[in-house]
Amino acid sequence: MKEGGGRKQGAASPCAACKLLRRRCAQDCVFAPYFPADEPQKFANVHKVFGASNVNKMLQVHSSFILNFHSSFILNFLL
Repeated sequence: MKEGGGRKQGAASPCAACKLLRRRCAQDCVFAPYFPADEPQKFANVHKVFGASNVNKMLQVHSSFILNFHSSFILNFLL
């Protein structure tokens, strides 16, 4: 994963996932941090095995898990 979390402000090129799926890459694209524009084969391989919809679901669950983990860790640390 690249530093900066994927798509940069005002970047012209979409992430590899949006490029392959031929769709507009939003600022909050769930694929962008994991599939940067300069690594298109990375998403193509994952898409071939799992499909874009399932990858999207997995990344949303992963993001939710990470947020919950950090929140509970911080709360436990503070208490």
